[in-house]
Amino acid sequence: MIIKGGKVLNGNFEFIDADILTDGQKISKIGKVDGCDIDASGMYVIPGFIDTHMHSSLGKNFVDYDDETYKVVAKFQAENGTTALVPALSAAPKKKLLDRIEYMVEASKRDDKGLAKVYGFHLEGPFFSEKYKGAHLPENIRDTDPDEFMEYVNAGGEAFKIITLAPELPNADEVIRLAVENNICVSIGHTNATYEQVRHAVDIGASQGTHLFNAMSALTHRAPGTVGGLLCSDARVEIIGDFFHVHGDVVKMVYDLKGKDKINIITDAEIGTGMPDGEYMVNGRKITVTDKKTYTEDGTIAGGTSVLLDCVRNLYSAGIPMEDICTMASKNPAQTVGIYDKTGSIEEGKLADIVILDKGLELKHVVLRGELLF
Repeated sequence: MIIKGGKVLNGNFEFIDADILTDGQKISKIGKVDGCDIDASGMYVIPGFIDTHMHSSLGKNFVDYDDETYKVVAKFQAENGTTALVPALSAAPKKKLLDRIEYMVEASKRDDKGLAKVYGFHLEGPFFSEKYKGAHLPENIRDTDPDEFMEYVNAGGEAFKIITLAPELPNADEVIRLAVENNICVSIGHTNATYEQVRHAVDIGASQGTHLFNAMSALTHRAPGTVGGLLCSDARVEIIGDFFHVHGDVVKMVYDLKGKDKINIITDAEIGTGMPDGEYMVNGRKITVTDKKTYTEDGTIAGGTSVLLDCVRNLYSAGIPMEDICTMASKNPAQTVGIYDKTGSIEEGKLADIVILDKGLELKHVVLRGELLF
């Protein structure tokens, strides 16, 4: 396949005028190529987006861990430009989590045509602060337990990519160290941690914050809290880019403060993504979607309804350069979960996961592992 004449975001995350030749699933050449299968003249040719914190789409949730869910969600995400997924599994009883993990391990081995690739899973819980449990059910929240954690490690193997936990809980230090030893990204979230507790967690290996500002102790001028600890540390931070969970000007402020290399744009997509307003059941509780906003029965925000392309458009509207947006939506997530050698940038030898947008940021083409979707 030859993609002709586009503004290609190269491996240095700089736009160049170039053609792309793909050979099978991979990019074989970036430069001048004779012929044309896709005319990308005047368009952005960028790496496929990678969502490392999403739960569901089109009324299907990965907590259901069935084949129909996998196919429906992965197809919808691919058709919206998200070519790689690391779905988040919500807090649950141990037996249910182990069953979900077994399913996610099998999903990560698949390479189905037309479906976004699932590279592993993000264990969002169960080691949370009760105060900042968010939409997670209180009966599923518990203190950190190194033995329980190692059961998840042994079950998940290389598919276990991220764990979100509250670092102030008993035994959290031991779990953080165990996660680092097993190449699992520790993400601080759903937490009432103090500034000092966050900085300590980062010092011993935590490297990310989960959906910054949401479900964590706030920043004040005398007690910087979890938010302050993450902003002042070297950790990356997730930001939900829908401009509902975090105001657009605050997203821009975090970008100005942390820089493009320290932010992962996520969706935290829940069951209402791609669905009309209405009521849905997720993980044993009723969720209401109103005007593309998702809430539990008590009014708690319960995830997002966006795809990463929506977030990309939002960040662009805030004045952030497209090169940096793509760094935050493709490169950084790939690095976080250890797949940057395969995908996350447009480089020779990497998978041909490519999104083509016109100058109005309308989606024109998706190339998924060398296959043109539309």
